[in-house]
Amino acid sequence: MKTHWTLLLVLNTAAIVSAQDYDNNVSRFIVGGGGGIFRISHDDFSSVYDGRAGFIPGGHALVKIKAPYNVIVKYRQFDKENLRVFNDDQLLLKWEQRFVNIGLRYATYGERRFTQFFGFGVALMNIKETGPLAVASPNGGARDATGFYLELGTDYRFVQRAALFFEIEISSAGVEGKSAFEGTSVGGYYIGVGMNVFLF
Repeated sequence: MKTHWTLLLVLNTAAIVSAQDYDNNVSRFIVGGGGGIFRISHDDFSSVYDGRAGFIPGGHALVKIKAPYNVIVKYRQFDKENLRVFNDDQLLLKWEQRFVNIGLRYATYGERRFTQFFGFGVALMNIKETGPLAVASPNGGARDATGFYLELGTDYRFVQRAALFFEIEISSAGVEGKSAFEGTSVGGYYIGVGMNVFLF
């Protein structure tokens, strides 16, 4: 009997939550976090670091200017390590890449539970390499890269102040002003999931 009442309570709660109207004012400032798989485009990366893809965490903040225009700032980091034999010595090669994307997202967060979005902007990256073999520079060290990104995704607002999201992003960036064609770009492809929190 307890199981019956518990099931009935859960179904009623789900019905109430799904029927509620979400206040459009609770979408002016959104923060989110998540993670996904990033695959770098640079052709020489896999020969040094043994694979182009890896899991990366990240976060973002979004401010609504006027629907559907939103300014978004994203941060991510892509780290890769590889143990290589170089001149009969075992050396640890490290790649540390930090992303800061600043752009415009087209999305209207309102009463609908599902919201599709797309956007574009500037991709700013900082790369630090350790070891005798390097991709971004012959002798390793730190380098900056600039380029652009494009994003596409959707989110599901399961309660008034929180939503789960799925996104796909393509970025392209050249190191210190160099061309960012597909084979020399330190940008790449990203597929990720996460959660948004609607603060106010």
